Amino acid sequence: MPDHRSLIKNRLGKLGLESRRESEILCELADHLEDHAAALEAQGLANEEAFHEAVGGVEDWPKFREEICRAETEEVTMNYQVTDRTKVLWLPALVALTLSSILLALLQFFGVAPRFSWVSEAGYIFFTFYFHWLSALSLIGAVAAYWSQHTGGKVIHRLLAALAPPIGMLGVFLIGPFIGLLLYMLVALFGKGAAQTRALHALHTHPAPPVIGVVAMLVSWVLLPAAGLLIGAVPFLRKQDSHPSSVLSTR
Repeated sequence: MPDHRSLIKNRLGKLGLESRRESEILCELADHLEDHAAALEAQGLANEEAFHEAVGGVEDWPKFREEICRAETEEVTMNYQVTDRTKVLWLPALVALTLSSILLALLQFFGVAPRFSWVSEAGYIFFTFYFHWLSALSLIGAVAAYWSQHTGGKVIHRLLAALAPPIGMLGVFLIGPFIGLLLYMLVALFGKGAAQTRALHALHTHPAPPVIGVVAMLVSWVLLPAAGLLIGAVPFLRKQDSHPSSVLSTR
């Protein structure tokens, strides 16, 4: 086996990779050629002759070496991009989303009530102004944008990280009604007894929310929080990248 590995190494040449990874590739290639040689032995060839026959199956070793190096480089680049995107976008976005949710929960727990601006009392349509929460969002936006900038994030990464809370809320507003309607329809079609009756009644008696109601929710829980977060993020959107460019940030 050691002689086989030496033979493969001489044919393959230097890969220019880390010694550990290069050794792993040589072992994998040697194992593969050993399997091929074993199949040739089963056809009547001697051990060494079978292995040399298997090695000779690779017609262009320099080209084979280039293909291995290219595959390794692409794999490393892909892994680096995923890791880099996690640092510059997903982690600061998760922090912004978590901090904004915890802050809102604490305000509600301690009884800090929002102010309401009624559009239609009969239809329960109103704007919600959580001033204490909105004021603190500027700090959260600054933290998320600074984190992304410090880890090498581009302007778009900083912006998305800072605006993660209203983006998540917008997703809830867009997907939530469809999920609710789908559940009602499933219960109405496949449910039994009182549950089916209630679902059918809800589908017939609950019209779609009026446009002004949707606008009120979007303004209260998407646009206003986005504005608060953006106020804190703006200073870090204007500054130049202070982190060495990476594979992701230069593309």
